[in-house]
Amino acid sequence: MSGLSIPSPGSSGGRHRSGRARRRNKPAFALQLTSLMDILIIIVIFLLKNYGLSSMSVVQADKLQLPVSRALETFGEGMVLVVAQDQIMVDDEAVLQFVGDPLEKKFELPPDAYDTSNAGRGILPLYDVLKRKKEEFDTLISRAENPEEAAKKWTGDILVQADKDANYELLRQVMY
Repeated sequence: MSGLSIPSPGSSGGRHRSGRARRRNKPAFALQLTSLMDILIIIVIFLLKNYGLSSMSVVQADKLQLPVSRALETFGEGMVLVVAQDQIMVDDEAVLQFVGDPLEKKFELPPDAYDTSNAGRGILPLYDVLKRKKEEFDTLISRAENPEEAAKKWTGDILVQADKDANYELLRQVMY
């Protein structure tokens, strides 16, 4: 019985041989975090891209009923000009009050609001407010670290919200 040995008490009983590494059981499934993180980043980028980068929100004024729009284009950043039933506003700042009862929806401008030099095409208080807004932006540009880059942000876009009962002549004067 030369090949047979009797294990001593407390030993492994000959199951473990010296010089060989013990085999460990590998788990059947390991979670791949790298792939999951890649998928998560792609989903987040997709959602941010499609959600919209514009932080501009359009708030509807009290006395304003907008017409139904079928336009597919979305608006970008810019000033908001509102032609409500009782007044004209630029960025929530009242510019001009209409004459008469707002419930009648006549949208009549005061006589001193017209620009008489251009055959009554423009509305002077509106022009003054828009000119002041542009001057304020120019002042901010001049104080910026990089004025050339800051000047590119001014697009001059204006989002016009007009009541559905506003007449075309008034809208033409507002846009002029």
